[in-house]
Amino acid sequence: MKEERLRCTQERLSVLREIYRSNTHLDADELFVRLREKGVAISRATVYHTLDLLFRYNLVTKIDLGHKHTHYEKSWGVANHLHIICLKCGQVSEATSSELPGMMETLCAENGYSLGSFSMQLFGECLDREACAQRVKNKRQEKA
Repeated sequence: MKEERLRCTQERLSVLREIYRSNTHLDADELFVRLREKGVAISRATVYHTLDLLFRYNLVTKIDLGHKHTHYEKSWGVANHLHIICLKCGQVSEATSSELPGMMETLCAENGYSLGSFSMQLFGECLDREACAQRVKNKRQEKA
């Protein structure tokens, strides 16, 4: 970013730190609220702009978790992994595979690319139907 003469502002650092301190997938609005609660003077537009910038420089990954908006997670120093999302309750689990990177490298090479990193989302349904139903019920109660 410095090579392109982009300033390393306190707001940009705050967004980056918050994502890297988090152990969850955050959307822009959640980041905005968290930062404001911590006393960071930042606008919603700055959060969105900063996330786009951090994504462009491979510092964060964009993820579609089926919630009709983008989530973000740290990408630096994180192993490639995939997300498994329940279509009923929305629970998100992360999984890794020792075979998947090789498959991705082959797929990229066959199509004229070299693999940088990847993020995958798989959608299914929880096998534990009772726990899934309880999560759905809890979400409904939270909204009420």
